[in-house]
Amino acid sequence: MPRKELPLVPGAEEVFEPVSLSPADISEHVASYIVSLRDYSPQSVGTYKRCLREFVYYVTSIDRRFRFLPRDVERYRDYLLHRKRRRRGSGGVGLTEVAMSQYLTALRRFCQFLVERGILSKNPAREVSGGKRPMRYHRRALTLEQLDRLLATLNGEDEESRRDRAMILLMLGAGLSEVELHHLDVGDIDRIGKRWYARVRGKGKRLKIERVFLPSIAVEAVQAYTALYPNAAPSDPVFRSLSKRSKGKRLSIRSMHVAIERRFILAGIRTEQDALRLTPFSLRHTGGIILAESGIPIEQLMERWRIYWRPTAERYYKLAGTLGSAARPDVQRLVGIEQRDRPSPQDV
Repeated sequence: MPRKELPLVPGAEEVFEPVSLSPADISEHVASYIVSLRDYSPQSVGTYKRCLREFVYYVTSIDRRFRFLPRDVERYRDYLLHRKRRRRGSGGVGLTEVAMSQYLTALRRFCQFLVERGILSKNPAREVSGGKRPMRYHRRALTLEQLDRLLATLNGEDEESRRDRAMILLMLGAGLSEVELHHLDVGDIDRIGKRWYARVRGKGKRLKIERVFLPSIAVEAVQAYTALYPNAAPSDPVFRSLSKRSKGKRLSIRSMHVAIERRFILAGIRTEQDALRLTPFSLRHTGGIILAESGIPIEQLMERWRIYWRPTAERYYKLAGTLGSAARPDVQRLVGIEQRDRPSPQDV
């Protein structure tokens, strides 16, 4: 079944002047743009390199008429969807709409770089819509019964139980990822007024410049765990390994993943059918739904969960009511919603 054409924004072509750059000039500008990404993670830089390498190939070998007009970007999008060869061994041609969106995002940001340098007057890639994003999550949320069973496995006072409880409550209540937990240092957690926050590295960034609100119940769990290391320095990791080979060192992302999945199995909530869908990320997904069910404004959820695309946050509100956490104040507390914080009926 052929894909539907994605139209340009009406009238977009009228406000753009064609800009002719040689393939050598484009390659040089791409190289300069990649250098400007020095504050991004190596993984993000690698993604931009790969996507823009394809763009350079396209303007060099496929479309020498490219003049940085919206219709030129639209031709490039059509090439990605219908003609670009897939990775070796996968066979076929044409990217999925999700993959195509990644390539267009790279081009969009590269064009903005050219605008900032005065080479383009406007960003033509902004006028071309990308592919549809999936409206369903591949990871599912925990039910309240599963959440209760999971938390029941974390009541021990041994070091492993304290550590796992702190990790799970931070992922559930603050939306932290395994990568963010891995890089979390003792000095990254501090108190501002009556609230606790953690400094984390934003997605694709190298520096810890984002502050994330931490629910009090998660802070208490972290303090109970870090109390086992009273002489820890601010630069020491919060979460440490318990294995013989690396005891006391920073807990690896893989070991963190294994530890949380072990808790799923211990709680009896992980089955063969859930092997691909119930993962540590499900904790963040569950916390997002609980926040939506609390009735907080979508802007507040986006700020807390560090979501920058509104339709992504709207998915949580479409799932609101599926858990039933609004009737459980104890569950609402897990994400930092106290009874006094909940909107009254007239405010909703």
